[in-house]
Amino acid sequence: MVDTIAIASGKGGVGKTSLAVNCAVKLCLDNKRVALLDADFGLANAHIMLDQKVSASISDLLDGTCKIDQVIHDTPSGLKLIPGGSGVLELMNIDSKKRWEVIKSLDHLETDIDFLFVDTPAGASDSSVEFAAACDKIIIVLVGEPTSFMDAYAFIKALNLEKNLESVSIVVNMAKGSDDARSSFNSFQKIVAQFLDIELSFLGWLPSSQVISNSILSRKPFVLNSKVNTHLNARLTEIANNIHNVRSCKTNSIRFFDK
Repeated sequence: MVDTIAIASGKGGVGKTSLAVNCAVKLCLDNKRVALLDADFGLANAHIMLDQKVSASISDLLDGTCKIDQVIHDTPSGLKLIPGGSGVLELMNIDSKKRWEVIKSLDHLETDIDFLFVDTPAGASDSSVEFAAACDKIIIVLVGEPTSFMDAYAFIKALNLEKNLESVSIVVNMAKGSDDARSSFNSFQKIVAQFLDIELSFLGWLPSSQVISNSILSRKPFVLNSKVNTHLNARLTEIANNIHNVRSCKTNSIRFFDK
């Protein structure tokens, strides 16, 4: 059975796509069969972080010019990438019918992969909520600042009200250390608990690191860089390992692979 994981955020600029790409590649390095759907349609950039020149994207699937097999790109790490398409404004607010079409188009991958990561659009748009709710597990990336808390809360609230979300996992990015990450999580958890009956779990954290920034500029996931310090790799490994233990969330939504 495929484990489907949404990587989401309430706002842009918190490292959501970087986490999705590096976690997916890390599991590939652990001999898992992994696919990554870049569902940030119109603003997709996972292919850039992977230094992949793609010949077709979800945009081409939706306009009928190619089939899903032509959209799936095999990368050197073994990751199967389904790019979302960049610079196509019409894709930014696709309707529910087209979202359903994308979700169903991946059905034939069920026997070929162990994990499907879904990099959702930032914010609480209909597409963000729908694609996150279609996954078994939802991971929200936030940073320790009020605007990030506010936007992450808005996203969780939308999932709770529209999809009856019961649980979600949190990754704190750009933290100064373990204590800082835990403090940010605890503060956010208190905010959510005041208004919503949702279980939050702490999945892990990543530091603010020039190595991560450089990896984005060089278009190479930092997990593939042999010179990356063991501390950073340990943090990513912790997150990737903890994914196995995340409780599957229940939502009243269409799911990937008809779950």
